[in-house]
Amino acid sequence: MMNEVCKRLVVLVLSLSLVGCNGFSLTMSSSSSSTATTNAKPYAVNLKFSVKPDRRDDFLSLVKENQRKTLDTEPAALQYIVGEDVDTTNTFYIHEQFVGEEGFIAHRDTEHAADWAAFKNSDPFTKEGQPQFDFFYGDHEIEEVPIRPCFGVHVELCVKSDLVEEFLDVIQNNQKGSNNDEPLCLQYVYGESTTEENKFVFHEEYTGEDGGKEGFNAHTKTPHFQKWELFTEKDPFSKPPVVNFFKSLD
Repeated sequence: MMNEVCKRLVVLVLSLSLVGCNGFSLTMSSSSSSTATTNAKPYAVNLKFSVKPDRRDDFLSLVKENQRKTLDTEPAALQYIVGEDVDTTNTFYIHEQFVGEEGFIAHRDTEHAADWAAFKNSDPFTKEGQPQFDFFYGDHEIEEVPIRPCFGVHVELCVKSDLVEEFLDVIQNNQKGSNNDEPLCLQYVYGESTTEENKFVFHEEYTGEDGGKEGFNAHTKTPHFQKWELFTEKDPFSKPPVVNFFKSLD
């Protein structure tokens, strides 16, 4: 797996000199490209929106093709998961990861991204379900994540500035325990929003019975989660937390 990732990173360095976005060139010298790739972190986006019922089939056909082409043809693409809200039909979530922001910029310049842009401009979303998104850099390792069935969780937490340091200690412990000690936890990643200070964005995946909900329920019973629960008793949030649950599409 790591050898394959390394090969794709080499392809990414070579391809960055050939792509552009919105009229701005991404051409780099070989030395600066190598440095940027070596220092790159996973660059992620969480997206939420609601599709009009009569556009559901159009969306599903398009997004599955977009998902396939992104993962098959883009050397910087690491992950692309699509899921539907567990309670609200036609409300969908997307989580994507790329090797650095450069990888996402290259993604936007592809033909399949243009197809998605054309779909967005065709009035497919409900009035209350216009796309909402957050970008963040993760501190986790760069690795490719396959398309897989899971119970997904997207969380947005706005933390009071005087409690951010303690929050990060608790969350890093939670992440470590989730990824290392929970057999039903497939993934736990997070990062600070690139546009809003002290806003932290999470993507989690679980497996098990009931479409993976068994894994999430087990997560809430762990010692590291209990430590998180104790922290929340300090009233640490500047805005109400946002928590969404979804199941990945087949």
